[in-house]
Amino acid sequence: MTDFFISYTGVDESWAEWIGYVLEEAGFTTIIQAWDFRPGSNFILNMQTAASSADRTIMVLSPDYLKSQMAAPEWAAAFLQDPQAVENRLLPVMVRACQPSGMLAAIVQIRIHELEEPDAKKALLAGVNSKRAKPSNPPAFPGRPVAGIAHKDFPGTSAPAAAAPPAPRASIIPKLRQAPTDVDRRRFLKQGIETIRQTFEANLKQAAQDEPRLEPDFTAATSVDFTAELFLDGQSKCRTRIWLSSESRSESIAVQEGRASGNAMTEILYVSSEGDLSFSSTMPSGYNGDEQKFDLKHLSAEDAAAYLWQRFVRPLSY
Repeated sequence: MTDFFISYTGVDESWAEWIGYVLEEAGFTTIIQAWDFRPGSNFILNMQTAASSADRTIMVLSPDYLKSQMAAPEWAAAFLQDPQAVENRLLPVMVRACQPSGMLAAIVQIRIHELEEPDAKKALLAGVNSKRAKPSNPPAFPGRPVAGIAHKDFPGTSAPAAAAPPAPRASIIPKLRQAPTDVDRRRFLKQGIETIRQTFEANLKQAAQDEPRLEPDFTAATSVDFTAELFLDGQSKCRTRIWLSSESRSESIAVQEGRASGNAMTEILYVSSEGDLSFSSTMPSGYNGDEQKFDLKHLSAEDAAAYLWQRFVRPLSY
């Protein structure tokens, strides 16, 4: 039997993968859609098998999860097996602030949404541990000392004082670089397209406020596939589609400018394999002066968003 089935919505997939990776690194087994539901398999049957074969179900809790109609049957299956939470079969892990209601409100949550990564990892592993949460060291006395009562030494035989630990030795070599893992690269890719999506949504609204002749349109097919368009005096002037693609040699951020058919691409951003994680442009125009503002082989998520926005609004200068 698998230890954990991780239930989540598409918006929180990066959180679900982080949780799954931390748990498997700690020796647990997990079932997660992003890793275990392969192309060609039956999604409904996979969900049924995962929910019934896992010992416990983790809910990646967020406002989107609470609104999801697809997620409800997943956590309900675990709830029905343990309605009184005697076996802790249902574990809500809150990754974004929300307010569960109804039956979910009574289940104690593992909250990691406001923690730094080391503290979040510690809280997650402590939360999934079903043992009693007694601290390993005695708590400090919460009261005030009573004046006039002297401290009494322990009358028994005291153990010899432990030797002081040796002073840390300075390292004679620099810290070795560690290549990003596949999980690191995929998380960076998803964070990148989320940054680009948010930038386009905000810039479209700002453009309409700055210039009354412009009318924006933003259409999201999924959380990782959207189309942006600007109309000037009622005529379409700028249009682009941006999506997470796996059609080429590896996963990438694909761009289609104008009204090309199918999945034709006018720009592709890959995750660079050189140095720190960054995006690398493969199809720059070469004649646009704005491109010289960017290092197109080492783009941060914010730089990638700014670069693609400059390409998008370029027709306004014609």
